[in-house]
Amino acid sequence: MPGKTADFNRIVRVGLLSVFAFGAGLAALPSRVLAGADTIIRFPKDAEQLQPVTTPSVPAASLISAASTPTGTSAEFPRPPALEPNIKFWVDVFTAYGERDFLIHDKDQIWKIYEVQHLPGFGAPSREEVEATGEYLRAKYTDILGRLGAGLQPSDPDEQRVAALFKGEPLSAYTLAASNLRIQEGLREQYEEGLLRSRNYRAEMERIFVDEGLPPELVSLANIESDFYSTARSSAGAVGIWQFTRDTGKEYLRITRYHDDRFDPIAETRAAAELLRYNYDSLGSWPLAITAYNYGTGGMAEAAQLYGSDFGRIFRSYDGPHFGFASRNYYAEFLAALQIQQNEDAYFPDLKYEMTPAPQIVRTDFAPPRSVRHHGSLHRIAHHGRHIIHRRHLIASADLAPRPPHLELVVATRRRPSIHHLHHVHTQTAHAMHHHSHRHAIVADDAGEAVMPLA
Repeated sequence: MPGKTADFNRIVRVGLLSVFAFGAGLAALPSRVLAGADTIIRFPKDAEQLQPVTTPSVPAASLISAASTPTGTSAEFPRPPALEPNIKFWVDVFTAYGERDFLIHDKDQIWKIYEVQHLPGFGAPSREEVEATGEYLRAKYTDILGRLGAGLQPSDPDEQRVAALFKGEPLSAYTLAASNLRIQEGLREQYEEGLLRSRNYRAEMERIFVDEGLPPELVSLANIESDFYSTARSSAGAVGIWQFTRDTGKEYLRITRYHDDRFDPIAETRAAAELLRYNYDSLGSWPLAITAYNYGTGGMAEAAQLYGSDFGRIFRSYDGPHFGFASRNYYAEFLAALQIQQNEDAYFPDLKYEMTPAPQIVRTDFAPPRSVRHHGSLHRIAHHGRHIIHRRHLIASADLAPRPPHLELVVATRRRPSIHHLHHVHTQTAHAMHHHSHRHAIVADDAGEAVMPLA
Protein backbone atom coordinates (compact mmCIF):
# COMPACT_ATOMS: atom_id res chain seq x y z
CA MET A 1 0.00 0.00 0.00
CA PRO A 2 1.65 3.23 -1.07
CA GLY A 3 2.34 6.20 1.11
CA LYS A 4 3.76 9.64 0.36
CA THR A 5 4.30 11.66 3.55
CA ALA A 6 5.44 10.94 7.06
CA ASP A 7 2.18 12.31 8.46
CA PHE A 8 0.18 9.45 7.01
CA ASN A 9 2.36 6.44 7.62
CA ARG A 10 1.10 2.91 7.57
CA ILE A 11 0.17 1.33 10.89
CA VAL A 12 1.91 -2.02 11.24
CA ARG A 13 0.06 -5.18 10.51
CA VAL A 14 1.14 -6.92 13.70
CA GLY A 15 -1.68 -7.22 16.21
CA LEU A 16 -4.44 -7.60 13.63
CA LEU A 17 -6.33 -10.67 12.54
CA SER A 18 -7.88 -10.95 9.11
CA VAL A 19 -9.05 -14.23 7.69
CA PHE A 20 -10.60 -14.54 4.28
CA ALA A 21 -12.22 -17.54 2.67
CA PHE A 22 -11.65 -18.58 -0.95
CA GLY A 23 -14.55 -19.45 -3.19
CA ALA A 24 -15.41 -19.77 -6.88
CA GLY A 25 -12.72 -17.38 -7.95
CA LEU A 26 -14.37 -14.48 -6.10
CA ALA A 27 -13.08 -15.09 -2.62
CA ALA A 28 -11.06 -12.53 -0.78
CA LEU A 29 -7.39 -12.98 -0.19
CA PRO A 30 -6.14 -14.43 3.10
CA SER A 31 -4.34 -12.09 5.40
CA ARG A 32 -0.58 -12.24 5.81
CA VAL A 33 -0.94 -11.55 9.50
CA LEU A 34 -2.63 -13.61 12.13
CA ALA A 35 -3.64 -13.28 15.74
CA GLY A 36 -1.98 -10.32 17.33
CA ALA A 37 -1.47 -10.00 21.04
CA ASP A 38 -4.62 -7.92 21.45
CA THR A 39 -6.81 -10.40 19.60
CA ILE A 40 -9.36 -12.31 21.65
CA ILE A 41 -9.25 -15.96 20.60
CA ARG A 42 -10.95 -18.97 22.13
CA PHE A 43 -9.08 -22.10 23.12
CA PRO A 44 -10.38 -25.22 21.42
CA LYS A 45 -12.19 -27.74 23.57
CA ASP A 46 -9.60 -30.31 22.65
CA ALA A 47 -6.19 -28.66 22.35
CA GLU A 48 -4.68 -31.99 21.32
CA GLN A 49 -6.11 -31.50 17.84
CA LEU A 50 -3.65 -28.64 17.40
CA GLN A 51 -0.51 -30.55 18.26
CA PRO A 52 2.08 -30.25 15.49
CA VAL A 53 1.57 -32.67 12.66
CA THR A 54 4.74 -31.65 10.86
CA THR A 55 7.42 -29.16 11.77
CA PRO A 56 9.54 -28.72 8.67
CA SER A 57 12.86 -27.16 9.52
CA VAL A 58 14.09 -26.76 5.94
CA PRO A 59 11.31 -26.04 3.40
CA ALA A 60 11.72 -27.68 0.04
CA ALA A 61 11.84 -24.32 -1.70
CA SER A 62 14.84 -23.36 0.40
CA LEU A 63 16.88 -26.14 -1.18
CA ILE A 64 16.98 -24.37 -4.52
CA SER A 65 20.58 -23.64 -5.39
CA ALA A 66 22.19 -20.28 -4.93
CA ALA A 67 22.28 -20.00 -8.70
CA SER A 68 18.55 -19.28 -8.56
CA THR A 69 19.01 -15.94 -6.83
CA PRO A 70 18.40 -12.93 -9.06
CA THR A 71 21.17 -11.77 -11.35
CA GLY A 72 21.76 -8.53 -13.16
CA THR A 73 19.80 -6.41 -10.65
CA SER A 74 22.26 -5.99 -7.77
CA ALA A 75 23.15 -2.41 -8.71
CA GLU A 76 19.56 -1.14 -8.67
CA PHE A 77 18.16 -3.55 -6.10
CA PRO A 78 20.97 -4.37 -3.65
CA ARG A 79 20.57 -7.14 -1.09
CA PRO A 80 22.17 -5.90 2.16
CA PRO A 81 23.45 -8.85 4.24
CA ALA A 82 21.16 -7.82 7.10
CA LEU A 83 18.14 -8.51 4.86
CA GLU A 84 19.08 -12.01 3.70
CA PRO A 85 17.31 -13.87 6.56
CA ASN A 86 14.17 -11.83 5.90
CA ILE A 87 14.31 -12.43 2.16
CA LYS A 88 14.61 -16.15 2.78
CA PHE A 89 11.70 -16.01 5.23
CA TRP A 90 9.40 -14.44 2.65
CA VAL A 91 10.53 -16.71 -0.17
CA ASP A 92 9.59 -19.67 2.05
CA VAL A 93 6.26 -18.10 3.07
CA PHE A 94 5.38 -17.44 -0.58
CA THR A 95 6.55 -20.78 -2.00
CA ALA A 96 7.04 -23.49 0.64
CA TYR A 97 4.32 -22.97 3.25
CA GLY A 98 0.66 -23.40 2.35
CA GLU A 99 -2.56 -21.99 3.71
CA ARG A 100 -2.76 -24.65 6.44
CA ASP A 101 0.75 -23.92 7.74
CA PHE A 102 1.28 -21.43 10.56
CA LEU A 103 4.69 -20.14 11.58
CA ILE A 104 5.26 -18.64 15.00
CA HIS A 105 8.40 -16.54 15.04
CA ASP A 106 10.09 -13.51 16.52
CA LYS A 107 8.85 -10.27 14.99
CA ASP A 108 12.27 -8.60 14.86
CA GLN A 109 14.65 -11.55 14.47
CA ILE A 110 12.51 -13.08 11.80
CA TRP A 111 14.78 -16.08 11.35
CA LYS A 112 13.85 -17.30 14.85
CA ILE A 113 11.02 -19.62 13.84
CA TYR A 114 9.89 -21.51 16.90
CA GLU A 115 7.52 -23.90 15.16
CA VAL A 116 5.60 -24.51 11.97
CA GLN A 117 2.12 -25.79 12.85
CA HIS A 118 0.41 -27.71 10.07
CA LEU A 119 -3.33 -28.18 10.37
CA PRO A 120 -4.61 -31.50 9.05
CA GLY A 121 -7.27 -31.33 6.38
CA PHE A 122 -7.71 -29.72 2.99
CA GLY A 123 -8.53 -26.28 1.70
CA ALA A 124 -8.37 -22.94 3.41
CA PRO A 125 -8.77 -23.21 7.20
CA SER A 126 -11.92 -21.85 8.76
CA ARG A 127 -11.87 -18.74 10.89
CA GLU A 128 -12.30 -20.89 13.98
CA GLU A 129 -9.31 -23.04 13.02
CA VAL A 130 -7.16 -19.98 12.41
CA GLU A 131 -8.11 -18.35 15.71
CA ALA A 132 -7.66 -21.54 17.71
CA THR A 133 -4.27 -22.18 16.14
CA GLY A 134 -3.11 -18.69 16.90
CA GLU A 135 -4.26 -18.94 20.50
CA TYR A 136 -2.63 -22.31 21.00
CA LEU A 137 0.74 -21.34 19.51
CA ARG A 138 0.93 -18.01 21.27
CA ALA A 139 0.06 -19.52 24.65
CA LYS A 140 2.47 -22.41 24.15
CA TYR A 141 5.51 -20.28 23.33
CA THR A 142 4.72 -17.55 25.81
CA ASP A 143 4.91 -20.27 28.46
CA ILE A 144 8.11 -21.82 27.05
CA LEU A 145 9.89 -18.48 26.79
CA GLY A 146 8.74 -17.57 30.29
CA ARG A 147 10.10 -20.80 31.75
CA LEU A 148 13.44 -20.45 30.00
CA GLY A 149 13.63 -16.78 30.97
CA ALA A 150 13.19 -17.79 34.60
CA GLY A 151 16.36 -19.84 34.34
CA LEU A 152 14.73 -23.28 34.14
CA GLN A 153 16.51 -25.91 32.08
CA PRO A 154 14.86 -27.12 28.86
CA SER A 155 12.68 -30.11 29.68
CA ASP A 156 11.40 -31.29 26.28
CA PRO A 157 12.35 -31.09 22.59
CA ASP A 158 10.37 -27.88 22.04
CA GLU A 159 12.19 -26.10 24.85
CA GLN A 160 15.52 -27.47 23.69
CA ARG A 161 14.89 -26.17 20.20
CA VAL A 162 13.98 -22.73 21.50
CA ALA A 163 16.97 -22.63 23.85
CA ALA A 164 19.27 -23.38 20.91
CA LEU A 165 17.98 -20.28 19.13
CA PHE A 166 19.04 -18.14 22.12
CA LYS A 167 22.46 -19.67 22.65
CA GLY A 168 24.80 -17.11 24.16
CA GLU A 169 22.05 -14.58 24.91
CA PRO A 170 21.08 -13.40 28.41
CA LEU A 171 17.94 -14.64 30.15
CA SER A 172 16.31 -11.26 29.55
CA ALA A 173 16.22 -12.08 25.84
CA TYR A 174 13.57 -14.73 26.54
CA THR A 175 11.39 -12.21 28.36
CA LEU A 176 11.64 -9.76 25.48
CA ALA A 177 10.88 -12.49 22.95
CA ALA A 178 7.74 -13.54 24.81
CA SER A 179 6.21 -10.15 24.03
CA ASN A 180 7.47 -10.19 20.46
CA LEU A 181 5.70 -13.24 19.03
CA ARG A 182 4.16 -13.10 15.60
CA ILE A 183 2.21 -15.71 13.65
CA GLN A 184 2.39 -15.96 9.87
CA GLU A 185 0.11 -18.02 7.65
CA GLY A 186 1.62 -19.71 4.61
CA LEU A 187 0.77 -18.05 1.29
CA ARG A 188 1.83 -20.60 -1.32
CA GLU A 189 -1.62 -21.09 -2.87
CA GLN A 190 -2.40 -17.38 -2.84
CA TYR A 191 0.93 -16.48 -4.38
CA GLU A 192 0.59 -19.11 -7.10
CA GLU A 193 -2.83 -17.75 -8.05
CA GLY A 194 -1.31 -14.27 -8.19
CA LEU A 195 1.39 -15.44 -10.58
CA LEU A 196 -1.28 -16.88 -12.85
CA ARG A 197 -3.29 -13.64 -12.76
CA SER A 198 -0.15 -11.63 -13.47
CA ARG A 199 0.02 -13.12 -16.97
CA ASN A 200 -2.87 -10.82 -17.92
CA TYR A 201 -1.02 -7.69 -16.85
CA ARG A 202 2.73 -8.06 -16.45
CA ALA A 203 3.86 -7.38 -20.04
CA GLU A 204 1.83 -4.19 -20.35
CA MET A 205 2.82 -3.04 -16.87
CA GLU A 206 6.49 -3.58 -17.62
CA ARG A 207 6.12 -1.58 -20.84
CA ILE A 208 4.54 1.31 -18.90
CA PHE A 209 7.36 1.27 -16.36
CA VAL A 210 10.03 1.20 -19.08
CA ASP A 211 8.31 4.10 -20.85
CA GLU A 212 8.49 6.00 -17.56
CA GLY A 213 12.21 5.25 -17.27
CA LEU A 214 11.73 2.78 -14.42
CA PRO A 215 13.14 -0.74 -14.02
CA PRO A 216 10.50 -3.24 -15.20
CA GLU A 217 11.35 -5.45 -12.20
CA LEU A 218 9.30 -3.05 -10.08
CA VAL A 219 6.15 -4.72 -11.39
CA SER A 220 6.82 -7.49 -8.85
CA LEU A 221 5.61 -5.04 -6.19
CA ALA A 222 2.10 -5.88 -7.40
CA ASN A 223 2.62 -9.39 -6.03
CA ILE A 224 3.13 -7.86 -2.61
CA GLU A 225 0.35 -5.31 -2.84
CA SER A 226 -2.51 -7.43 -4.13
CA ASP A 227 -1.33 -10.58 -5.91
CA PHE A 228 -2.60 -8.87 -9.08
CA TYR A 229 -6.21 -8.85 -7.88
CA SER A 230 -7.71 -5.99 -9.89
CA THR A 231 -10.68 -5.61 -7.54
CA ALA A 232 -8.71 -6.04 -4.33
CA ARG A 233 -9.96 -3.83 -1.52
CA SER A 234 -8.49 -3.53 1.95
CA SER A 235 -10.37 -2.73 5.13
CA ALA A 236 -8.47 0.58 5.16
CA GLY A 237 -10.00 1.53 1.81
CA ALA A 238 -7.02 0.76 -0.43
CA VAL A 239 -8.22 -0.42 -3.82
CA GLY A 240 -6.91 -2.14 -6.92
CA ILE A 241 -3.78 -3.97 -7.96
CA TRP A 242 -1.55 -1.16 -6.68
CA GLN A 243 -3.65 -0.47 -3.55
CA PHE A 244 -4.15 3.26 -3.61
CA THR A 245 -6.29 4.81 -0.91
CA ARG A 246 -8.83 7.41 -1.87
CA ASP A 247 -6.86 10.40 -0.58
CA THR A 248 -3.58 9.54 -2.27
CA GLY A 249 -5.35 8.27 -5.35
CA LYS A 250 -6.95 11.65 -5.93
CA GLU A 251 -3.46 13.08 -6.46
CA TYR A 252 -3.01 10.87 -9.52
CA LEU A 253 -6.42 9.61 -10.66
CA ARG A 254 -10.02 10.62 -11.09
CA ILE A 255 -12.05 9.50 -8.09
CA THR A 256 -15.56 10.77 -7.43
CA ARG A 257 -18.64 9.49 -5.67
CA TYR A 258 -19.72 7.50 -8.72
CA HIS A 259 -16.42 7.01 -10.57
CA ASP A 260 -13.23 5.38 -9.38
CA ASP A 261 -10.18 5.08 -11.60
CA ARG A 262 -8.49 2.79 -9.07
CA PHE A 263 -10.28 -0.09 -10.79
CA ASP A 264 -8.46 0.50 -14.07
CA PRO A 265 -5.23 -1.60 -14.13
CA ILE A 266 -3.60 0.52 -16.83
CA ALA A 267 -4.31 3.88 -15.22
CA GLU A 268 -3.34 2.67 -11.76
CA THR A 269 -0.08 1.28 -13.13
CA ARG A 270 0.74 4.68 -14.58
CA ALA A 271 -0.08 6.22 -11.22
CA ALA A 272 2.14 3.72 -9.42
CA ALA A 273 4.95 4.50 -11.87
CA GLU A 274 4.52 8.21 -11.23
CA LEU A 275 4.66 7.74 -7.46
CA LEU A 276 7.67 5.42 -7.61
CA ARG A 277 9.47 7.90 -9.85
CA TYR A 278 8.68 10.66 -7.35
CA ASN A 279 10.02 8.52 -4.51
CA TYR A 280 13.22 7.71 -6.38
CA ASP A 281 13.84 11.30 -7.40
CA SER A 282 13.31 12.37 -3.78
CA LEU A 283 15.34 9.63 -2.07
CA GLY A 284 17.97 8.57 -4.60
CA SER A 285 17.85 4.76 -4.28
CA TRP A 286 15.40 1.99 -4.97
CA PRO A 287 15.52 0.39 -1.49
CA LEU A 288 14.41 3.73 -0.06
CA ALA A 289 11.94 4.49 -2.85
CA ILE A 290 10.30 1.07 -2.64
CA THR A 291 10.00 1.24 1.14
CA ALA A 292 8.53 4.73 0.79
CA TYR A 293 5.75 3.24 -1.34
CA ASN A 294 4.63 1.54 1.87
CA TYR A 295 5.86 3.89 4.59
CA GLY A 296 5.71 7.31 2.97
CA THR A 297 8.27 9.51 1.26
CA GLY A 298 8.57 11.92 4.16
CA GLY A 299 9.22 9.17 6.66
CA MET A 300 11.93 7.60 4.54
CA ALA A 301 13.54 10.98 3.93
CA GLU A 302 13.84 11.37 7.69
CA ALA A 303 15.33 7.88 8.02
CA ALA A 304 17.79 8.58 5.20
CA GLN A 305 18.88 11.79 6.89
CA LEU A 306 19.54 9.96 10.15
CA TYR A 307 21.46 7.05 8.62
CA GLY A 308 23.04 8.53 5.54
CA SER A 309 20.78 6.65 3.09
CA ASP A 310 22.35 3.37 4.27
CA PHE A 311 19.37 1.05 3.92
CA GLY A 312 21.03 -1.74 5.89
CA ARG A 313 21.37 0.60 8.88
CA ILE A 314 17.83 1.90 8.41
CA PHE A 315 16.54 -1.65 8.36
CA ARG A 316 18.39 -2.56 11.55
CA SER A 317 18.02 0.60 13.58
CA TYR A 318 15.38 3.07 12.41
CA ASP A 319 12.45 3.32 14.84
CA GLY A 320 10.42 6.20 13.44
CA PRO A 321 6.67 6.48 13.99
CA HIS A 322 4.84 3.44 12.66
CA PHE A 323 7.95 2.01 11.03
CA GLY A 324 6.94 -1.46 12.14
CA PHE A 325 6.99 -4.95 10.78
CA ALA A 326 5.19 -4.18 7.52
CA SER A 327 7.36 -1.25 6.48
CA ARG A 328 10.61 -2.76 7.75
CA ASN A 329 10.00 -5.92 5.70
CA TYR A 330 8.55 -4.33 2.59
CA TYR A 331 11.79 -4.18 0.59
CA ALA A 332 12.71 -7.71 1.67
CA GLU A 333 9.30 -8.90 0.46
CA PHE A 334 9.92 -7.19 -2.87
CA LEU A 335 13.32 -8.88 -3.24
CA ALA A 336 11.69 -12.23 -2.41
CA ALA A 337 8.98 -11.61 -5.02
CA LEU A 338 11.59 -10.60 -7.58
CA GLN A 339 13.66 -13.71 -6.85
CA ILE A 340 10.60 -15.92 -7.32
CA GLN A 341 9.54 -14.16 -10.52
CA GLN A 342 13.00 -14.57 -12.04
CA ASN A 343 13.09 -18.26 -11.09
CA GLU A 344 9.44 -19.17 -11.41
CA ASP A 345 10.08 -22.63 -12.85
CA ALA A 346 12.27 -23.54 -9.89
CA TYR A 347 9.72 -22.52 -7.26
CA PHE A 348 6.52 -23.46 -9.12
CA PRO A 349 7.60 -26.08 -11.69
CA ASP A 350 4.04 -27.03 -12.64
CA LEU A 351 2.78 -23.49 -13.10
CA LYS A 352 3.66 -23.44 -16.80
CA TYR A 353 1.04 -26.12 -17.37
CA GLU A 354 -1.72 -24.11 -15.70
CA MET A 355 -4.21 -22.13 -17.76
CA THR A 356 -4.20 -18.36 -17.47
CA PRO A 357 -7.43 -17.20 -15.80
CA ALA A 358 -9.62 -14.78 -17.67
CA PRO A 359 -9.13 -11.17 -16.62
CA GLN A 360 -11.71 -9.90 -14.21
CA ILE A 361 -14.70 -7.89 -15.39
CA VAL A 362 -14.41 -4.54 -13.67
CA ARG A 363 -16.06 -1.13 -13.75
CA THR A 364 -14.96 2.37 -12.93
CA ASP A 365 -18.44 3.92 -13.05
CA PHE A 366 -21.07 3.22 -10.42
CA ALA A 367 -24.72 4.25 -10.56
CA PRO A 368 -26.25 6.17 -7.69
CA PRO A 369 -28.95 4.22 -5.84
CA ARG A 370 -32.50 4.77 -7.15
CA SER A 371 -33.48 6.63 -3.99
CA VAL A 372 -30.60 9.06 -4.53
CA ARG A 373 -31.75 9.81 -8.04
CA HIS A 374 -35.15 10.96 -6.73
CA HIS A 375 -33.74 12.72 -3.70
CA GLY A 376 -33.62 16.11 -5.39
CA SER A 377 -37.29 16.19 -6.36
CA LEU A 378 -38.42 14.75 -3.01
CA HIS A 379 -36.39 17.40 -1.22
CA ARG A 380 -38.02 20.11 -3.25
CA ILE A 381 -41.43 18.75 -2.36
CA ALA A 382 -40.64 18.75 1.34
CA HIS A 383 -39.00 22.17 1.23
CA HIS A 384 -41.86 23.86 -0.58
CA GLY A 385 -44.62 21.87 1.03
CA ARG A 386 -45.72 24.85 3.04
CA HIS A 387 -46.19 26.85 -0.15
CA ILE A 388 -49.46 25.27 -1.06
CA ILE A 389 -49.65 27.07 -4.36
CA HIS A 390 -46.59 25.16 -5.62
CA ARG A 391 -47.26 21.78 -4.03
CA ARG A 392 -49.35 20.16 -6.76
CA HIS A 393 -47.08 21.39 -9.52
CA LEU A 394 -43.96 20.03 -7.84
CA ILE A 395 -45.52 16.63 -7.17
CA ALA A 396 -46.71 16.39 -10.72
CA SER A 397 -43.27 17.35 -12.00
CA ALA A 398 -41.64 14.71 -9.84
CA ASP A 399 -44.02 12.01 -11.06
CA LEU A 400 -44.05 12.90 -14.74
CA ALA A 401 -40.55 14.15 -15.44
CA PRO A 402 -38.71 11.73 -17.75
CA ARG A 403 -35.61 10.10 -16.35
CA PRO A 404 -32.38 11.12 -18.08
CA PRO A 405 -31.20 8.35 -20.40
CA HIS A 406 -27.74 8.19 -18.78
CA LEU A 407 -29.32 7.42 -15.42
CA GLU A 408 -31.30 4.58 -16.92
CA LEU A 409 -28.03 3.14 -18.29
CA VAL A 410 -26.22 3.17 -14.98
CA VAL A 411 -29.09 1.48 -13.18
CA ALA A 412 -28.20 -1.64 -15.14
CA THR A 413 -24.77 -1.64 -13.57
CA ARG A 414 -25.68 -0.92 -9.93
CA ARG A 415 -24.06 -4.11 -8.65
CA ARG A 416 -20.87 -3.24 -6.78
CA PRO A 417 -17.65 -5.23 -6.79
CA SER A 418 -17.74 -8.18 -4.41
CA ILE A 419 -14.01 -8.86 -4.02
CA HIS A 420 -12.41 -7.52 -0.87
CA HIS A 421 -8.72 -7.92 0.00
CA LEU A 422 -6.36 -7.01 2.67
CA HIS A 423 -2.39 -6.96 1.47
CA HIS A 424 -0.14 -6.53 3.05
CA VAL A 425 -3.02 -6.33 5.54
CA HIS A 426 -2.09 -4.70 3.40
CA THR A 427 -5.42 -2.99 8.16
CA GLN A 428 -3.07 -0.03 8.49
CA THR A 429 -5.29 3.01 8.79
CA ALA A 430 -2.70 5.73 9.19
CA HIS A 431 -0.64 4.57 6.22
CA ALA A 432 -3.78 3.85 4.22
CA MET A 433 -4.79 7.50 4.36
CA HIS A 434 -2.01 8.15 1.86
CA HIS A 435 -2.57 5.19 -0.42
CA HIS A 436 -3.03 5.57 -4.14
CA SER A 437 -5.83 4.49 -6.30
CA HIS A 438 -5.84 2.72 -9.61
CA ARG A 439 -8.11 2.60 -12.55
CA HIS A 440 -9.06 -0.30 -14.77
CA ALA A 441 -9.28 0.16 -18.52
CA ILE A 442 -12.79 -0.92 -19.43
CA VAL A 443 -15.15 -1.19 -22.35
CA ALA A 444 -18.89 -1.24 -21.71
CA ASP A 445 -20.83 -3.96 -23.47
CA ASP A 446 -24.51 -3.80 -24.51
CA ALA A 447 -25.64 -4.94 -21.05
CA GLY A 448 -23.75 -2.19 -19.30
CA GLU A 449 -21.02 -4.42 -17.91
CA ALA A 450 -17.42 -3.40 -18.31
CA VAL A 451 -14.89 -5.79 -19.75
CA MET A 452 -11.19 -5.23 -19.14
CA PRO A 453 -9.35 -5.93 -22.41
CA LEU A 454 -5.95 -6.86 -21.03
CA ALA A 455 -5.74 -10.64 -21.53
